[in-house]
Amino acid sequence: MTTRRLHPGSGNHGLFLAYRIISRCYFHLPVLLLYFWTIDMGMYRIIFLLALYGLTSTFSSGIPGWLLRFWSPRQTVVAGELLKALGMALMLWSTRQSEVNLTLLVASQLLGGAGFTIALTTDAALLRQLTAGDQHRFMQIQTTSQSGMFIATLVAGSLGSILFDYNPQWPFIAAILVSVISSGCVLLIRVQGAEHEPARPVERVSFSPRGDQLFWMLFYSISRAFTLAPFIGFIPFYFIMVNVDPLLFGAVLSCFTLSSWGAIKIAGPFIARFGVTALLATTSLFMTAALGLFASNEWLAAKGMDYFISGLLALVLLGFGSGTIRPVTLANLDLSANTPDERMRVFARMERDFGLANAFLLTVGAWLLVSRDFTTLMLIFCLIYISVVCISALLYLKNLRSGDHSST
Repeated sequence: MTTRRLHPGSGNHGLFLAYRIISRCYFHLPVLLLYFWTIDMGMYRIIFLLALYGLTSTFSSGIPGWLLRFWSPRQTVVAGELLKALGMALMLWSTRQSEVNLTLLVASQLLGGAGFTIALTTDAALLRQLTAGDQHRFMQIQTTSQSGMFIATLVAGSLGSILFDYNPQWPFIAAILVSVISSGCVLLIRVQGAEHEPARPVERVSFSPRGDQLFWMLFYSISRAFTLAPFIGFIPFYFIMVNVDPLLFGAVLSCFTLSSWGAIKIAGPFIARFGVTALLATTSLFMTAALGLFASNEWLAAKGMDYFISGLLALVLLGFGSGTIRPVTLANLDLSANTPDERMRVFARMERDFGLANAFLLTVGAWLLVSRDFTTLMLIFCLIYISVVCISALLYLKNLRSGDHSST
């Protein structure tokens, strides 16, 4: 049996870069909640579908490894993209009439969430095969693609709002075309050989993270949940309530992405000058301020600040906090003594815990939004987050002291 090898050359590298950038054109993402809202689904159903997608993405992380036993990374990435397209098409089909088919909507979220995980998880394996073990080239393509992916997400979000203003289904049709074109880019990558040699299953030994590792794993998962659950599930609803023009909806929500990207860019120099602890404190402060601004929007409006201005400022602060979470975590999460398999399991567990925390916050938030109001929801989220930060600070100081004692 011969092994499928990717043809080396800049053409393949260009196709891979094109795949990564095109596949991140999420035309539908900023208007997803707005679309569900316009077809009168009700907040409970909307949040249920969003949480289901997130949980499916989290718990389908084992599927790519299983598929790689039978298919090449190239084939697996294409399968993931086509599943995403199928899920999106099924969602449009289930909402094409006034009577929404919830069963088909659930199936669409399951297919889309699984496809997203398959494609996202396997494209790194495809790049490693493409660069044939050249770590420098691998990191060079990784770095180059990051800026392109950010710009694609930012521009597609704004264009999605324009498409939505013309026809609510057009952003989703555009997202389907994106997945199809992305699959085409991957299929155009030239290969040598006829068959792919299945990956041999590796027997895993039991592994438990150290106490300091567990702290930063939980910090990452919980902090990400407190940024993405409001951003995905409730902040779009806030801007719907303040009557933001659908034409500008994506541009407004893109401020979150822009602020997050800016935070990622300055995180390294900030850590070098002020230290990780200072960035950790800044992250917590900005996220608390963001949730607090959303919670006090009515009080600020009574004082003369427009709902839109206070919401936009809170969105920018939340985006900045979101962007600093990963740099803070990676600067503190010491995996130097772990094997590559253990490191992979650490990151997989972080994403799993994030998915669970995100689903929990979406569920609780939906109940608060329906039974109370947006202000109460954000106030409770803010108080919970402050409690988590206080407990985390005590554990962080305890870790620092135990580290000092062990070094003496």
